[in-house]
Amino acid sequence: MHRPFAKSPVSIQFLLLVITCGLLLTSCYSVRFVDKRGTGEPDPFSTSDDPFFRGLKVTTLDTTITLKPHLGDPMFLESCNARGFYAFQYRVTFGGVLLSAITFGRKRQVRIKYVCMKEQ
Repeated sequence: MHRPFAKSPVSIQFLLLVITCGLLLTSCYSVRFVDKRGTGEPDPFSTSDDPFFRGLKVTTLDTTITLKPHLGDPMFLESCNARGFYAFQYRVTFGGVLLSAITFGRKRQVRIKYVCMKEQ
């Protein structure tokens, strides 16, 4: 008897492979916000691997935070001058997504780079 909707083992393995690749590729990204009307604070000794941040004074925050309902929003950023931020980058990795999924969103891995505006 022929069953037209029966799944063969090869098609199930292929489907699992596609889903796994999709999760891995979509869960590693970074988002960068840049103020095009300003100039970043310079640092001639900057040795950043990212060409965008080369020559700029970059502050990096790489930590894991625990979110609790009674504490409110955590804030770890040092304050910039009165002009504010020039660039702000938030990075999401597969390990961070996995940690958040395992802990049901209570722990988050935070990777942030930011540059303050140049004072005039």
